[in-house]
Amino acid sequence: MENIPNNSDKKSEAPKKPRKIKRIYEGLTEDEFIKLLNVTKKLHHKLAFILGYGSGLRVSEIIKLQPADVDFKAGKIFVRMGKGSKDRIVNIPKQFKEKYLSVLPIDISVRALEAIFLRNSLKAGINRIIGYYDAKGKNMPLYRLRVHSLRHSYAIRALELGVPINQLQILLGHENLATTSKYTKANPHDAIQSIIDKGV
Repeated sequence: MENIPNNSDKKSEAPKKPRKIKRIYEGLTEDEFIKLLNVTKKLHHKLAFILGYGSGLRVSEIIKLQPADVDFKAGKIFVRMGKGSKDRIVNIPKQFKEKYLSVLPIDISVRALEAIFLRNSLKAGINRIIGYYDAKGKNMPLYRLRVHSLRHSYAIRALELGVPINQLQILLGHENLATTSKYTKANPHDAIQSIIDKGV
């Protein structure tokens, strides 16, 4: 009798893809952000961090920002061709001074800005290694914060201050409200405090 190959055996023998790391990144507190700015000496680096923390811009959007996109009279920034080639309007950060327009556009790559944030956040004592992950056979460190955490900080603060989630969705440039909803899970401190208050 002819043996019929069992396809299920082949499936079980196939190497499993490494599971993608799913993380909810923490935001920076205001004190942590001030510490980061204090150790950041170059103005264009400082401005990049201010735009992430105070306007919720993505790294790619920070780098592309032009002086003409900042309207101080109206208190808004025009984000052109953001993620998904979409335009949107966001607020000007309260730390953004008019003299900062002279350093726009910020002449830096995404990778370089990531590296500067990592170096300065470690120097400020607000970041740390929380684990390791395998990347093509290399054991790579996993940090508590990355530059995108600045954008998370903006979203978390906005929600805590009562900004409606549908309005935050527009400010962040999310197509799907479910993406914005992830930020409601990003800060567990209120839940922990509730447990403490109730004496659980």
